[in-house]
Amino acid sequence: MTRVTVTFVGDGQVDDAAPPHGTAIVRPLRHVRAVRERHALRFADPAEAATSRSARAWAWALGENTTAPVTDRQTAVPPRRSDIEAEIAAADERRLRGDRENRAEAAATILRWLIGDDDHVPVRGENRGELVGGFGDIVRSPQEIADILALATQRQPRVPATDRDADADPDDPQMVRQDADYLDGVVATLAWVLGERPESPITRIHPHELTTRDLKAERVHAEDIIEQARHPWMADRLPRPWCGEGVKFTITWLLGDSTAPPVDPVGRGPYGQDTDLPAMLRDACARQRRS
Repeated sequence: MTRVTVTFVGDGQVDDAAPPHGTAIVRPLRHVRAVRERHALRFADPAEAATSRSARAWAWALGENTTAPVTDRQTAVPPRRSDIEAEIAAADERRLRGDRENRAEAAATILRWLIGDDDHVPVRGENRGELVGGFGDIVRSPQEIADILALATQRQPRVPATDRDADADPDDPQMVRQDADYLDGVVATLAWVLGERPESPITRIHPHELTTRDLKAERVHAEDIIEQARHPWMADRLPRPWCGEGVKFTITWLLGDSTAPPVDPVGRGPYGQDTDLPAMLRDACARQRRS
């Protein structure tokens, strides 16, 4: 069997932490290289790769050729972001009408990842997160996780103080309490993933080694809490539903099902005043259902 070799346009680029120079790609060059090399392993020989729309998606986005992978039209080199978005839209249209024979969706999946519209690493196999600085199937680096944990932790002490603000809107205390519960779920989940907490946030299990299956199982339990806690007779037996939301959306972010972190840039959850998170979390729910 002949292994397909990959030649990179960015081979002369010194800073591999930056995106490939001159392209619409937002991923660091080293991540693009690692994921593309993993993707190339699926092809037995160069002839197979040459006819693959997904392989052509890499080459086109990097400016190695002028032919778009979905529509076969000729574009600028490298393509603009609008060109890439047009290819993704064309693939979506074909998928909606049931046309799956030409593998356009596989090409679109790679293009979405390259421009930052989707954080799912577009390759098969185990430990995909390691290709992008994460671990296992977690696509966030330990530093990214620690930074979000620090934001959420710093925000937690402020929540009760806000609740005592005499000038606050009458509805604010409830929202503040909900945001505090949500942040509890975020902090517990991130600390668990980083090994700073021995037990999982909902089920209280102590896995010997954290796996993707553990994370997804914990997310299912969080969803159960969100649903069941709506019933009055269950309210005293379960964690608050907002804590479950914090757990759910943190795991959703860790696995790349959402591009939005579980807190905003100053550490607020979706119930914090002036936060943009509610819309982001609705989008995360939609992405998770599609995945």
